[in-house]
Amino acid sequence: MDKNQPGPKTPIRGLESSIWANKWPPHHDTRSQSVPPPRPSQAHSLTRQHQASLGPEQAFRRFQQTCQRLRWKHVDLQSSYQRALNPEAAGFSVADAEVNFKLDWHEFYSWIEQALVLVFRVFGFEIRSQGGDATTRHTYHHDVLRSLEDGDNPMRELLGTGDVYHALWKAKELRNRWKDAAEGKETPPLKMYDLSWVVSVILGGLEKAYVLAESRVGMVAGGSGLNDGEEEWAWMAETMDWEPL
Repeated sequence: MDKNQPGPKTPIRGLESSIWANKWPPHHDTRSQSVPPPRPSQAHSLTRQHQASLGPEQAFRRFQQTCQRLRWKHVDLQSSYQRALNPEAAGFSVADAEVNFKLDWHEFYSWIEQALVLVFRVFGFEIRSQGGDATTRHTYHHDVLRSLEDGDNPMRELLGTGDVYHALWKAKELRNRWKDAAEGKETPPLKMYDLSWVVSVILGGLEKAYVLAESRVGMVAGGSGLNDGEEEWAWMAETMDWEPL
């Protein structure tokens, strides 16, 4: 199946039998989910600043929280996609609906990338620049995915081959193309892509990564000490710019 061809005019779906459709995560308390999302343009800077200092347990806890955020945003993305395909029924113009969905996709991808970086850290894997020089803001998104090809990356088999790897690159490609929607530039239409396939394959891969990471943490420290108290969600809100521009 050509993943660049138009997909069905239905909400993004395919995870009804997955843990993404039920309580996430399966074994640990997640407490309150009302956490404001970081701005997509700033999410990777937080990851770069803090990933090197995280131990396996803390990295797993943050991976867990990021997956919970992805589950929350997945529901939003389904609704957003439905509105984008049937804008008049929701009181939006076709143009406004497409732009808003593309912005939602940009944010959704930032959480996918956050999840990847954190699960790498659970296993002590560091992202390296694929160009030989130090990773920069410009190359960081590329380096995150290219690092999945690294033979030393424990996520290579689960996320760095086959359909999952293809879907991740497709999601990044759309992120790059659709980020221009915020500037009012013309971007490829939604119907060009099978977004249901892209999302379900990526989340299915992260589900398997979660199981492996949970096992890793259990081996390292017996699965204890995963909750950081009342401020355990603070790191997700730190990237928000609360000050007026």
